[in-house]
Amino acid sequence: MQTTGFDHIVLNVSDLERSRRFYATVLGFDLHTIPSDFPHPIFAGCHYFAVGALEVFLISHRTNQPGDSFSEFRIGLDHLSFKAPDEAALHALVERLREHGVPTNGVESFIGGQQYVAFRDPDNIQLEYWLSRSHG
Repeated sequence: MQTTGFDHIVLNVSDLERSRRFYATVLGFDLHTIPSDFPHPIFAGCHYFAVGALEVFLISHRTNQPGDSFSEFRIGLDHLSFKAPDEAALHALVERLREHGVPTNGVESFIGGQQYVAFRDPDNIQLEYWLSRSHG
């Protein structure tokens, strides 16, 4: 397979409105909504935002089980990691997360000293904000 990168990511969430609020209000992404009369029912009324050229869709399958939440300990996705532009952005996100009551350990260091912030979305999907080695 030859590729120039990822085209999109689709996250299955339990509550579209709750996830829209989290990704828009807490994380500050500019979310867009697909019209409810969209011909494919899975995407009708869903939300999406861009991370560079990559689109991230928030959908909700009708087959979702009540009370189910994400676990990185099952086969599939472990976590998503967004690139941070600098160390100040890491600290700003920690403040924002704490203002909104989102649990985080703050800025942490990985092996080799790379800094990151780990946290979870309303469906327990693990997210990271990662400072690339090229920044320091």
